[in-house]
Amino acid sequence: MTTHRAAPRSATPTPSLRRRVTLMALGVLAVLLLVLGVTIDALLGVQTRRDLHDRLMGTASRADALAAVHTPADQLVAQLGGGGIRALLIAPDGTSYGDRAIRADTTTGPTVPPPPPPPPAPPPWGQGPGAPPPPWAPPLPPGWGPPPPPPPKKPPPDATATVIVHPLKPGGRVILVADTTQTTALIRRLREVMIGAGLITLAVTGVVLSTVTRAALHPLDRLTALARTITSGDRGQRLRPDRPDTELGCAAAAFDGMLDALEASEQRAQHSADAARRAEATTRQFLADAAHELRTPIAGIRAAAEQLHTTAAQHGDDPHANSQYRRAALLLTESRRASRLIADMLDLTRIDAGVTLDLTDTDLAAIADAECERAAMLSPDLTVIRSGERTMPVRADPNRIAQILSNLVDNARRHTPPGGGIVIHVGHAEPNHPDSGVQQFAEVTVTDSGPGIPDTDREHIFDRLMRLDAARDADHGGAGLGLPIARALARAHHGDLICLPHDGGARFQLTLPLPTRP
Repeated sequence: MTTHRAAPRSATPTPSLRRRVTLMALGVLAVLLLVLGVTIDALLGVQTRRDLHDRLMGTASRADALAAVHTPADQLVAQLGGGGIRALLIAPDGTSYGDRAIRADTTTGPTVPPPPPPPPAPPPWGQGPGAPPPPWAPPLPPGWGPPPPPPPKKPPPDATATVIVHPLKPGGRVILVADTTQTTALIRRLREVMIGAGLITLAVTGVVLSTVTRAALHPLDRLTALARTITSGDRGQRLRPDRPDTELGCAAAAFDGMLDALEASEQRAQHSADAARRAEATTRQFLADAAHELRTPIAGIRAAAEQLHTTAAQHGDDPHANSQYRRAALLLTESRRASRLIADMLDLTRIDAGVTLDLTDTDLAAIADAECERAAMLSPDLTVIRSGERTMPVRADPNRIAQILSNLVDNARRHTPPGGGIVIHVGHAEPNHPDSGVQQFAEVTVTDSGPGIPDTDREHIFDRLMRLDAARDADHGGAGLGLPIARALARAHHGDLICLPHDGGARFQLTLPLPTRP
């Protein structure tokens, strides 16, 4: 029989919730820390460059003020240097003063123009336009008088530089260089601190999240423990969530509902099984009682039929005696059939109740030889052949094995037309795994040349009270109990009886385990 196995379903992914929540939270936190660190680093760099630029611009303004009061060059450079700023003054004649490490031809950095010259001294009152009025003159109306001087030009406020070249009004120029070594070291140290603090924060957060998620997922641990308790046999426990509207509450409520449904289904199945067992026991007892009660009258009818058959045979010339002979022969045939049916019913009741086998060392080939001789004697119009091994020792009940083979051979005789043949073969069954150390089996194959059995019915013929009408309409006896009894006896010996596919007849195979070698 071909069995169709269900298609394998893909496994349900079951990742660790604790690990997943922890990793997701750490990932989000790592991204936030990275964005925060990059933002702080960028803002700090911009602010640092602006501070340096402001210091350089302040120093340039101070240089203008010192140059305006005609401060000597060496003193001017000395007052400009310090505080992380180095200065180099180049006089109009090319003489340089200050930090010699600064190249005199430095042109990098913005050139800051000198402040505009102060306005000329006003002429006396009335001597020219733009002269201030005398103190005793009345004030001028708004919009009158000289225009105010234009403010000095400054570089854009967002301009940043560590080197500027500043021309001086008396002539020459001053080169200012800001030392960024300490600032760069501070920024690098700050980056290292932020990276270390971020890693420590992630580690501490991971430990805290692991602890917190373990406490948060405690209801799932309880659900798992309850499932294991139910597996061990305690079906009455439930989770009973106090808040069924939450995620864990929904899972717990669904789990309780599933357990209720399973328990109710199990109870119904148990009740049905108990009812089926009671009905089966009742039916078995009825069959046993009926068979026992029918054995005595059937035996009496059979004895009377045999007596009538013998008496009628003694008066063979009388027409009336011939009629009586035919009636007695029919009655004897039907009584034998009824006796066989009762014997089958008793065998079924014994098998259902647990057949008892008398296991002894038996030669399977000798039983097959005996069945071959019996079939040849009962059906001389058939060719019965015995092939295979000459001896085949097994550990079995010889009477039950003979009953199985007799059933198979009798079926073959009934379903094989005159002139056909029956082959009884004894041999070793091929192991499923050669050289694997599994137990070996002996087999007996009974093949006939009858109409055969359709592939769709090769398994149904072992059902009780099963008779085939289309393929086996030559069946003149039996009630469909012989093959079920034969299979039950074979399986009681830890073997099996099956119907093999075969063209041009039926083929049955009986397998029995061989004795294990020490």
